Amino acid sequence: MPEASAEVSDAGDARPGFCYPLKGDCVMKTKWIIAGAMLILFILAGVALFSHKKKPYQSFEVMRDMEGSATAEYLCNNGCLVRYGQEGARQIDRNGTIRWNVTYNTMKNPIFSFCGDRVAMADIGAKEYLILDGSGVDKRIGTPYEIQAIAVSAQGVTAVMMTGGKTDDIYMYDADGNLLVEIETVVSRDGFPITLAISEDGRKLVTSHMEIENDEPVGIVTFYNFGDVGKNFTGNLVGQIKYRNCFVPRLYFWDNDTVLVLGEDRFEIFSMRETPEIVKATEFTESIRSVAVDDCFCCVLKDRSGNETLHAYNKSGTEVMKETITFPYVDFHTCGKEITLNGYSGCEIYTIGKGKIYSDEFENGVRYFFPLGGNRYYLVEGNREKVIRLVR
Repeated sequence: MPEASAEVSDAGDARPGFCYPLKGDCVMKTKWIIAGAMLILFILAGVALFSHKKKPYQSFEVMRDMEGSATAEYLCNNGCLVRYGQEGARQIDRNGTIRWNVTYNTMKNPIFSFCGDRVAMADIGAKEYLILDGSGVDKRIGTPYEIQAIAVSAQGVTAVMMTGGKTDDIYMYDADGNLLVEIETVVSRDGFPITLAISEDGRKLVTSHMEIENDEPVGIVTFYNFGDVGKNFTGNLVGQIKYRNCFVPRLYFWDNDTVLVLGEDRFEIFSMRETPEIVKATEFTESIRSVAVDDCFCCVLKDRSGNETLHAYNKSGTEVMKETITFPYVDFHTCGKEITLNGYSGCEIYTIGKGKIYSDEFENGVRYFFPLGGNRYYLVEGNREKVIRLVR
């Protein structure tokens, strides 16, 4: 019987699918097979991940369920839920921790101003306001006249618009209640006081008044600077604009140097590092039904036929979203890139750049629905305060 040979011919082994490890061509084939398999796995994983990201949200899960109040009103600020009524207010974070809790004399028409952790609150028509530093410490500060509007800065500098005296005055106080600035206005010269806004650093102030000319409203927006530059202007007044046939009910310091002026049928954005400079002016043919401000200015416009559209604008005034809506909402909020509309029984959620991402009905109805960012929301149902998260 012939002896078995260990030699391998150049034609290869007679056993198909087997390669000796010393043969270079077989090693390359193996490497290509492995690389091909890894590529296929990578593609499949990418497709699965892409499909997951594109899959719409299907439902929500409750992250936290807390006892609330069936009679209280709610606000959302700085990622926290603010519950308030006629006798007091408290702030609670998404983990259920109470940040502050204050009681006050009965407030029939409470108003709030927030800047970071600072909070100022007052009752319209009262002569006292409360200011909180974010840690729960509050200070009560008396005013000489009835309060109409209030605005607080990050340092606790507070601007108070007052009526009821011989003149209508604006006082600015520091965090301890010391008077810093007094601005005297009269209706015959300055118009009826409407509202005001203060910058984050407490150095700049914007006010809105209204006068009547030829039976038509004229909105008057005035800019003040109490820093070094403002000292060069009479009364620290660095700019004023009149809006013919337009009422200006809202003012916002979008950040320390950006002012948003909101009229009945328009909005204007000003850069105000020192003095106001117009950045963008937009006038609508539709009526403004609702507004909300955070990273973007968001509004719902309603035309004469009753059709409604949801719009979002960035700080340069560029429109970054427009969506037709048919949802019968009663409340409207924004946080970051998220926008929520809620009715009495359900909600719709939009993301700037993506459009509508979720809609749902809630078994126990909806009293309040606030976005927190990161697909998390405060849902107030009856006397329950919940933190929910969307799931796919």
